[in-house]
Amino acid sequence: MMNTLFTLYVGLIPIVPLIGAEIFKRRQNAARRNLCYGLFALQLLLSIACIAAYHRMG
Repeated sequence: MMNTLFTLYVGLIPIVPLIGAEIFKRRQNAARRNLCYGLFALQLLLSIACIAAYHRMG
């Protein structure tokens, strides 16, 4: 049960920069939108690494 909850929680974290990207897309601010996409990619990689490490430990 805890494995599933942790995976869902960590999997949802990368959504935050995507929300920011949509906001900056509507405001037509390309620089900040692209920054949010970059943060999304980094956060996605970090989340995948955390999930993998968590499942290896337990």
